[in-house]
Amino acid sequence: MIKLKLAQKISVFTVFLIFISVIISVMISGNWYIQKMMISIEENTLNVVKVTAMSPVIVDGLKTQSQNKDIQKVIEETQTSIEGIDVMVVADINGIRYGHTKSDRVGKLFSAEDNFNAIKYGETYVSIGPGTLGESLRAFAPVKDENGTILGFVMAGTLLDSIENAKRDIFYMIAIFVLISGSIGVLGATILSYYIKKSLLNYEPEDIARLYLENQGILSTVREGVIAINELGKITLINETAKKYLHVQECVGINIDEIFPLAKLTNVLTTKKSNLDVQFALKDRIVIANNVPIITDNGKVIGGVCSFRDQTELNNLAEEITGVKKIVGALRATTHEFKNKLHVILGFIETKRLEEAKSYIGGINDELQETISDVISHIDEPTIAALLIGKIQRMHELKIKWILDDDTNFSNKSEFAVNSLVVIIGNILSNAMDNLDSIDKNHKYIQLKLIEVDNQIVISIEDNGTGIKEKKLIFEKGYTSKAKNRGYGLYLVRQQVERYRGSIVIEDIEEGGSRFVIKLYNTKYD
Repeated sequence: MIKLKLAQKISVFTVFLIFISVIISVMISGNWYIQKMMISIEENTLNVVKVTAMSPVIVDGLKTQSQNKDIQKVIEETQTSIEGIDVMVVADINGIRYGHTKSDRVGKLFSAEDNFNAIKYGETYVSIGPGTLGESLRAFAPVKDENGTILGFVMAGTLLDSIENAKRDIFYMIAIFVLISGSIGVLGATILSYYIKKSLLNYEPEDIARLYLENQGILSTVREGVIAINELGKITLINETAKKYLHVQECVGINIDEIFPLAKLTNVLTTKKSNLDVQFALKDRIVIANNVPIITDNGKVIGGVCSFRDQTELNNLAEEITGVKKIVGALRATTHEFKNKLHVILGFIETKRLEEAKSYIGGINDELQETISDVISHIDEPTIAALLIGKIQRMHELKIKWILDDDTNFSNKSEFAVNSLVVIIGNILSNAMDNLDSIDKNHKYIQLKLIEVDNQIVISIEDNGTGIKEKKLIFEKGYTSKAKNRGYGLYLVRQQVERYRGSIVIEDIEEGGSRFVIKLYNTKYD
């Protein structure tokens, strides 16, 4: 069995319907027209015989029984003037012809027998019967004198051959009409099937069904939320994961902005551009979304798709890893610093300069105790304190003066995520240290101020480096003025600040450096 494609099925079915419809319609209309034609012929012949039977010439001729040429002349003129009449006869009650379509048959006996009712009962009627010219549909009317006496009859007929020819012409026209309509139908079906298949991206129904089932299977297994909308912004598809995140049930047909306004998916309908890695807070979750427009081959936007995933766990893990790296880096710097000091002590011992070694050790201990004591007295959060101690050791190596503002006071009573603070403080201090290390300056310093008030934290980090020129670009992902594969530190800082719906202000200072002022709000306690 031959398997037809969608376009072929549409074409065959459409052509079949058109042919059946046209044939039925034409047959009905053709039969109706033939019936109307037959009725018209009957009425026409009846009218002819009625009028002819009242002709004074015919009445006088039959009354006097005179075989004159006037009756023949009336017959010939009547037949000539009226279309569709093939034969006319005028005869008396005995059937003797007084007029005939063929003049040589005048005076001869009327050969048919269907004139009986006309001469016997004076009826006017139509019958079908044989004649000298062939079978015909003919009408009879009696000829009467002024007293109503039947003198004879008038017959007018249309040969059945003529009627059949007329019917044949009608069926020829029907056949031509069917062929023309069928051709137009075939062309229309071909065009229709082409556009239908094009709109289906040349997929067959079986392919579409398979793709639909596959998509449903994929959507049910992915852990990301997926929502699709049409060009009006109404939801056309939503998977179970998205329903779970948004706490909704069936919402197909509802505008996306009523269900999920944070996604801003409708923006892609106007911009025609993808919006990737959009991060925002969805209740107690950190969500990252990708919005992509659905665009046809001719550039028309017919909808959009939003996929989003819960980044809370990944962010926590990333923050932990980042925080650990910061602390490990700080400890390495401290280790490196102490190795240098141990080398100095070892040198004093090797050269038998024990008093100088004791004095140097005492100085180191005092300096370390002072630094640790200063940090611990102002910062009661051990992870942040450890980070700062490590950074301070590195600053000593780089000949950068460390200043901890006297107003600093932080114990993290509002329960900010420590790893978020490690990311913010650690990255900004690292950038400041790198900047100061790259310039030739006698007096270099970095100052930190960390204040906690209620559910708010203010972080101020100042340095006297070269300052920041591109204040709008430094927080963009991948932007860096350093080597390649850098440019992620301040991007991570911005993410953490946005997580707490905070703000970052960069101020220029008189000594040519810059000051970062960061405010964080723990909305958990709002």
